[in-house]
Amino acid sequence: MRVIDLIQIKRDKDEFSREEIDFFLQGYTRGEIPDYQASALLMAVFFSGLSDAELVDWTESMSAMTPQMDLGDLDGKKIGKHSTGGVGDKTSLIVGPLVAAAGITVPMIVGRGLAHAGGTLDKLESIPGFNARLSPKEFKAVLRNAGVAMTGQTEELVPADKKLASLRNASGTGESIPLIASSILSKKLAEGVEGMVVDVKTGSGALTEKMADSRRLAQSLVTIAKRMNKKVVSVITDMDQPLGNAVGNALEVMEAVEAMRGGGPTDLVELSLELAARMIAMAQPDRTVESAKDQAFKLLSDGSALKKFRQLIEMQGGDPSAVDHFEQLPNASAEFAISSPRAGYISRICADDIGQAAVLMGAGREKLDSEIDLAVGIVLEHKIGDRIQAGERLCSIYYNEETHLEEATQMVEDAFHISSVPPETRPLIYEVLQ
Repeated sequence: MRVIDLIQIKRDKDEFSREEIDFFLQGYTRGEIPDYQASALLMAVFFSGLSDAELVDWTESMSAMTPQMDLGDLDGKKIGKHSTGGVGDKTSLIVGPLVAAAGITVPMIVGRGLAHAGGTLDKLESIPGFNARLSPKEFKAVLRNAGVAMTGQTEELVPADKKLASLRNASGTGESIPLIASSILSKKLAEGVEGMVVDVKTGSGALTEKMADSRRLAQSLVTIAKRMNKKVVSVITDMDQPLGNAVGNALEVMEAVEAMRGGGPTDLVELSLELAARMIAMAQPDRTVESAKDQAFKLLSDGSALKKFRQLIEMQGGDPSAVDHFEQLPNASAEFAISSPRAGYISRICADDIGQAAVLMGAGREKLDSEIDLAVGIVLEHKIGDRIQAGERLCSIYYNEETHLEEATQMVEDAFHISSVPPETRPLIYEVLQ
C-alpha cells in the first residue's frame, strides 16, 4: 500500500477502506509518512469529504491507538463536554466543575489554542503549578477525587489527533468538517464517556463561520456518535462577537472565576448554564433541561462550582489560592485603552479581528510549539447592542511588549462597528441537535 494511492483515491472522490485509513493514520503517527504527503491527503479530504462509514472508521482508527479509559469503577455517569473553539470561550473552566458539583463525572481532554481560538490547556497553565499533562492513571485519580479532570493530549492519549491537529492548522485544512468531527469524537472516546455535549460555534470567530456549515458539523457529530453507540447533543452558539468580555489566558481564568462567584458577563453565564444543564439532563434522563438548569444555577450561585474548581486545581498540582488572589496569576505590565470615535450603538464586534489582535500581542500561537504570553489580552467594556458615547472606552489591550501594539490597536478599532440605530438582537443559542 502506498500513500500516493490513497491521495488519488480521495482526490477522485472514492472511499477509503478501514485498512487504508489504519495504514495512513498509524503510519503518520509513527513518523513513517512525511508531512507533505499527509497534507496532500488531508487537502483531498477537505475537498472530497468523508462518508459516514469512512468517518466512523477514521474516528475509531484514531481512538484505537489509545486504549479507552476504563472508568467503570468510578461513581456516577461519565459525561463529556467539548467546544469547537472561539474567541473568549472559557466555558470549560466553568462547566466542568459545575457539572461535577452536581455529582456527575466529567473527564476532559483539552487542547491548546491555535490561531485566533484560545485553548483551555493554555488557560489552565496560567494557574501557578497546574499540571495539565497527566498520565491516564493520574487522570483517573483526579476524577475519582474531584469528579472532574482536565489534561492535554500526550503520546499516551490520542497521539494521532495531537499530531494531525498541528498539521491541519499548518496545511489550511483546519475547517474540514469531517476532520473536526473525528478530532472531537476520538478524544471523547478516549475519555471513556457515555455521552457528550458539544458547543458548535458559528460566526466570524468560529472554525465554521457559516450557519450551514455549523449545522452540518453539529448533525455529523450526532449521527456519527449514534453509529458508535454514543450520545451527543450539539448546541449551535454564536461566535460573531467574543464570548464574555475577556480574551487572553489569565484574563479568561479571572473572568471564569468571577462567574463562579456569582458575577461574570451575562452571555458567559447563560451559555455555561445551558451547556451544564444539557450535561446534567443527559446523565439523568428523567430530568428536564429546565430543572437541570435550575440546579446548575443554584450550584453556580452558592459557590459549589468554585469549590470544585479549587479542588481540581489542588488535585492537579496548582495553587488554589490563585482563585482568591489574582495577583498570583500572570498580569500584564501595561494597558492601552481604545475609545469610541463617535456616539451610537455597537452593531458589530468582529470576533476574528479581536482574536487576531490578541494573538499579535502574544496571547495566541500560529504553531503548536509557539511561545505565548499568558498575561496579555483584551478586555471589552461593551458588547453588541450597547449604546455608547463619543470618547467612551470600548476596550483595553493589556500587553508586555509594544512591538505590535499599533497594528493590534488598528485591528481592534476595525472590529467595532458603530451605527446610529440599534442592531437586531442576535440569539446566543441558535439550535440544539440530538
